[in-house]
Amino acid sequence: RSYRKWCKQCGGHLFTEHPGWGVTDVYAAVIPGFPFRAAVHVNYQETKLPMHDGLPKLKDYPKEMGGSGIAIPE
Repeated sequence: RSYRKWCKQCGGHLFTEHPGWGVTDVYAAVIPGFPFRAAVHVNYQETKLPMHDGLPKLKDYPKEMGGSGIAIPE
């Protein structure tokens, strides 16, 4: 359901297209100087690296994106 795109020169993962949702994930690290601030963690039920940052942690995806929207406690 999703299509990953890589740099033809270095092979780095640049972005992922999600046609079913009409969304493209662009990795902030590929835009120098971009003032990125996380707002939510998705698919947190599967995390291997717990984050204690006070941001919402969702079991899967927000309801608006077809997920359950269920929050998991930090």
